[in-house]
Amino acid sequence: MNMKKKLLLIITAFFVCFFQLNAAGQKESEKVSSSMEVDVDPFGVYEEPVTITVGMRTFGADQVPTEEGLWFKEYEKYGINVEVAWSADASQYDAKVNMAIASGDIPDVMFVNAGQQLTSLVRGDMVIDVDDYFEFLSPMVKEYLTEGVGAEALRSVTFDGKTKMLPANVSGLINNSFPLFVRKDWLDTLGMDLPETMDDFKEIAIAFAKDDPDQNGKDDTYGLAVMGKTNLIVDWGGLYGFFAGYGVQPCTWYDGMLFYSEDENGNAVWDGKKTEVKEGLQLLADLYEAGAIPADFPTMDGTRVTEDLTAGIAGMVFGVRGLPIWAFPNAFKTNENAEWYCVNMPVAEAGASPTLFAYQPVNVGYVISKECENPEAAIKMANITSMLKDPFSPDVDPAFTVDRSVTGDVVIEIINPLQEQMENELFFEAISNNDKSLCPPNLVERYDFVNDFINNKTPENWRWWNAFYPAPGHAWYHTFVVNTPEIIKKNVWWKLPSAKMNSKLPIYKKMAEETMTKIIMGIEPASEWDVMVANWEKLGGAEMTTEVQASLK
Repeated sequence: MNMKKKLLLIITAFFVCFFQLNAAGQKESEKVSSSMEVDVDPFGVYEEPVTITVGMRTFGADQVPTEEGLWFKEYEKYGINVEVAWSADASQYDAKVNMAIASGDIPDVMFVNAGQQLTSLVRGDMVIDVDDYFEFLSPMVKEYLTEGVGAEALRSVTFDGKTKMLPANVSGLINNSFPLFVRKDWLDTLGMDLPETMDDFKEIAIAFAKDDPDQNGKDDTYGLAVMGKTNLIVDWGGLYGFFAGYGVQPCTWYDGMLFYSEDENGNAVWDGKKTEVKEGLQLLADLYEAGAIPADFPTMDGTRVTEDLTAGIAGMVFGVRGLPIWAFPNAFKTNENAEWYCVNMPVAEAGASPTLFAYQPVNVGYVISKECENPEAAIKMANITSMLKDPFSPDVDPAFTVDRSVTGDVVIEIINPLQEQMENELFFEAISNNDKSLCPPNLVERYDFVNDFINNKTPENWRWWNAFYPAPGHAWYHTFVVNTPEIIKKNVWWKLPSAKMNSKLPIYKKMAEETMTKIIMGIEPASEWDVMVANWEKLGGAEMTTEVQASLK
């Protein structure tokens, strides 16, 4: 073969490869371009129906079957047929998601946590860049996602400049409150005031254990419930709310993240290294020695704590605003004099302001599979849901605002981050003026429950009154009226934990729980916390701080 023919063959082969690669790349981008060329109406109806497969989290047996609910029928009106690939109740859902991720076979739309599950999906290149489809968002949903807290939420689920999740249940930072719940009727019996300082808190906890606050002549009460088996350094019932009294936070957030402050030199400092942590641990050790914390607190789980709160055995607990509804809803049935009162954690020094620690506002959200043929359909479903269910939507339909036992489960929903605060302000006004017409449609049932307890003292409705009545001491009023943005202290790491952090954080959790437990029980002195911190620094803490510091530059 002469040189001219060889050259011709090489050129021909080059162009064949070029056109094949170009065609492949063009085919890969068709999912984005073709759908966007057809219809960018946020509520556009498909002429030819499309199908979206979903993984569904269900919420009990008393609801209508998901496929027969109002939502699936509503989506069909827009040419969107929803097929349930699999479903699981709340207790099994995470395991089902993890199995789907591990198999590499996920449905078109799936509700996942913003921690390890999202990280695994991104690392496996299994989900789309949802911001490629933001032009399909309705104006209302787009505002929720791209302004204020919503914009901060998007930043925390952005990888290399691409948004990989539609955040769900994003709420205002003021919602992160972890107040102290205290038996005010016990305080009244003992002639004591609500705690304002840590000294007050200590005195009350010991009095609840030693001075017979229920006046039954028995030694059967204690001061502070501590869920040492499951929630010692995270969530309700543990010590997350306690350390706010010292203005530091050695505990972890729901995603496992630690809290970092910025010092006067602009350096990231992990709160767990601050001396106030040891002060707090010493106070807890004093309470344990005095019998104000149960001797068996290391074995206490959620079931045990809720039993003690309901039975009138425990006098204080830290938690979220929902505790009266699901942690001690039957307290009034047990004792009609029981008065659970919600306050901020007392402070170390009189006159100081309480601290409300705030982290990136995303815990869960929706991902869309790269195999989904019509990703924009999932966005449209979110638009439809908000249009009909959002209490501040001009097109809200009361038929879709009632309980899921009537409507069936929502497939995908983007909530206004300020919705809870806005609707509760209206609710407080409605109750205060005894005017049901002022109440948002989705809270009318709650209005009836609260009023029923006010007028009839129906035991089943005490929990609603205790949580929602507009006055100091009631959890929702405390969260949205008593608390103000000035007390918020934001974590300088304003995103989800990185993959490297996720590999280290379980180590910290185990070390911190073991060390705190030993110090509280008096097995080790408070100075043992310094030893734990030094070991943690070697095992990943110093590396994490370096990563946080780099993010500040």
